[in-house]
Amino acid sequence: MFEDLKAAALRHTPPLTELQSAGEQALGPAAVAAVAVLTLAVLSFGKKSASSAAAWALLAAVGVANYYRHALPWWPERRPDVPVIAWHWLFPLFVLFVHDGALLGSEGRTWRVWVRRLALVGFAAWVLVPPDFRKPSVPVPSFTDQWPVAAFAALVLLGWAGSEAVARQSPGWTVALGLSFALFGAGFVLAHAHSASLADVLSIAGAGMFGVAVVAFAARVDVSGAIPGATLLLPAVLMIGKNVTFSEVPWSAYITAAAPPVAVGLLAIPPVSRLTTWRWPLFWVLCLGPTAAAVTLAMRAETLIEEW
Repeated sequence: MFEDLKAAALRHTPPLTELQSAGEQALGPAAVAAVAVLTLAVLSFGKKSASSAAAWALLAAVGVANYYRHALPWWPERRPDVPVIAWHWLFPLFVLFVHDGALLGSEGRTWRVWVRRLALVGFAAWVLVPPDFRKPSVPVPSFTDQWPVAAFAALVLLGWAGSEAVARQSPGWTVALGLSFALFGAGFVLAHAHSASLADVLSIAGAGMFGVAVVAFAARVDVSGAIPGATLLLPAVLMIGKNVTFSEVPWSAYITAAAPPVAVGLLAIPPVSRLTTWRWPLFWVLCLGPTAAAVTLAMRAETLIEEW
C-alpha cells in the first residue's frame, strides 16, 4: 500500500532537482523581492503607502524572477510578415494593471477610476482572448461572436473589484495569502497540462503574493494594490494555457482554478460582509474550494511523469 501511494505521489510531483531549481531561480527571488520592496516602502513612507507599494512589490517579484526564469516575454517580438502572438502582450498588460493598483492607493474611488478600469479590462480582454475562442458561427462576423471577450473581461473585473473590496475591508495578510495559494494551485493545474513555463508564471506571482502577505502579517497593512496584477494573471495564464497546450485536463479545471478571486468577492456583498464569526472560515472555503477542485480534476486527467 505504501509503495502504491508513493508511486501515485511521484506521478504528480516534479523531480527534486526541478523543485530546487524553481526555488532558487523563481520562487525564492520573487518572494524576497516582494518582501524587500514592501518593507522598504512601509519603513520609509509609513503604513499609508502600503497599498501602492504592494503593487510595485508584486511587479518587482515577477520582474526579478522572470529575469532568471524567462517565463514571459518582456515585449512581443516583431516578426516579418507574421502577426504578433497575442499572449506575448501579457507582461506589458500586467504592468498597466499594477500601475492602476498603485494609483488607487493615492486617489480613492471616483467614477473616473471605474471608467479607467473598464477600459483597461476591456483592452486586456480584446488583446489576450485568442482568435480561436471567438470564431464566427456564421460567414459574416457579428457582435455576438465576441462573447468570450466579454466573459473574460467580466471575470477579471469581478475578481478584481471583489477581492480588492475584501482586502480593503479587512487590512492584513489573509486575502494576499489566499490569492497566493490560488496562484500556486493554478500553476499546478498548468503543470499537469504539460506547460512548465506557464506554470512558472503563476507560481512566480504566487510567491510574490506570499511575500506581500508576509509583510502584511507583520505590519497589519492594506495591500490591496497588489490585487489587480494577480487577478489579471490568474485567468489570463489559465486561458492561454488552455489554448496553447495539448492535454486531457478538462475545461472545468481551468474555469474553477480561475474562480477564487470572484468567489472571494462574495464576502464584500451585504449581509455577508457583516459576518464576524464565520467570515474568515467562509473566506478559506471560497478561496481554496475552487482551487482544490481544479487540482483534483487535473490530477485525475493527467500526470506529470511524461512531462518531467
